[in-house]
Amino acid sequence: MVDKTLILRKLSELDEYHKQITEYKKLTVAQYSGDWKVQRIIERTLQMMIETCVDIAGHIVSILIKLTVRNSR
Repeated sequence: MVDKTLILRKLSELDEYHKQITEYKKLTVAQYSGDWKVQRIIERTLQMMIETCVDIAGHIVSILIKLTVRNSR
């Protein structure tokens, strides 16, 4: 069964990361390239966003696998 609470929590995390990274959208390439701290913040936030998406997908895939196995019996 889908854990709606888990998925909603992960989506909330994703929304928060998106809000945080949006603060940097007006940076120019020169500003980004010239500031290693900003690079690290943006890259780490993107990594966390990707990991959150992978977590959600993993949860959904595990449910689909269980349903497939259950239906094949």
